[in-house]
Formats: sequence, structure tokens, C-alpha cells
Amino acid sequence: MTAAAVRKDYRYSHDPSNLAHVSTDRLLEAFTEILTQCRRVLRPGGTVVVTTRPWREGGELIDLPSAVLAAGQAAGLTPAERCVALLAGIRDGRLITRPSFFQMKNVRDARRQGIPLAVVQHEDVLVFTRPEQHTLPRTTTQEPKCAATTACRSAPPAAVRSRTCARRGRCGGH
Repeated sequence: MTAAAVRKDYRYSHDPSNLAHVSTDRLLEAFTEILTQCRRVLRPGGTVVVTTRPWREGGELIDLPSAVLAAGQAAGLTPAERCVALLAGIRDGRLITRPSFFQMKNVRDARRQGIPLAVVQHEDVLVFTRPEQHTLPRTTTQEPKCAATTACRSAPPAAVRSRTCARRGRCGGH
């Protein structure tokens, strides 16, 4: 991209029905419905993998990964793993960050306003399984709906296995 060709369009779409334009509560309702439909087509023991990351809204970090974990559970899926996927590449044996256009734009805008933000350097990889036995998703009457709110962010994390690399310096995708 040349200096004259500066990217200015930073929207996912202009369609107001696109989930990128809805409230966090509506986004999580949609995510729960999508995951419910995934559960219905999976065989018992089948898996669904979702990548997600937090974002900032009004300067506050929204913990979307934890909210998506709750949405998966509400859809009747069982969280199996929560892994980290670095947004990076390797060049000349060194790790080079690869933040998204949106991340860079938001951090630059905040820094211009004197807000010292850092770019999120990873995404969460959430692995869900369909239980071996048929289970119904929880309804909002059984359990409070979890959105990305302070109450939900302070809830204890779901019991999931996290994967880390046991071999120092040798985590090349194995």
C-alpha cells in the first residue's frame, strides 16, 4: 500500500443486520443460537471450535471469550479446551506481531487521545464438545443471561483444560 493509498474503510459492512453492528447482548444471544444449532447437527462427542478475542468499548476491555464460553454452555455444549493463538509470525527466527487493521486503528486513535492502550496479541481458541447424552440448553429462567458485563467478567472461569507448550522455545504448531 502506497502512502497515497491509505485505508479508511474500517467497517465490516454497512448492513445494519450484520452482527458487527448489534449490541453485545444481542451478539451473545445470536452466538448462543448459532452454537445451539451447531449442537443439533453434531454427533455425540463432536466438536465446535470458535476463535474470539476481547475488544475495547468506551475504553473498557470487553471479555468476549468468557462470554462466548457461557454462550456455549447455555447452548448445551461442554467446554473442553481454551487455548491461545498468537497473532504473530516468525521472521528470521524472531516472533513478529500481526495485529489486525482494526486493532491498530483503535490503539492509534486511543493513543492520540492520551489513552495508553496496547494491542491484543492473541485470540482465544474455544473448543466445545457435544455431550454424549442428550442435554437441553439452559434457559434464561434457569440461570441469569451472561453478557460481557462486570458481573459476568468476575464470575469464576469455566472448568476447561488450557493448552500450553511444555517444551521451551519449541512450540511450532505441534
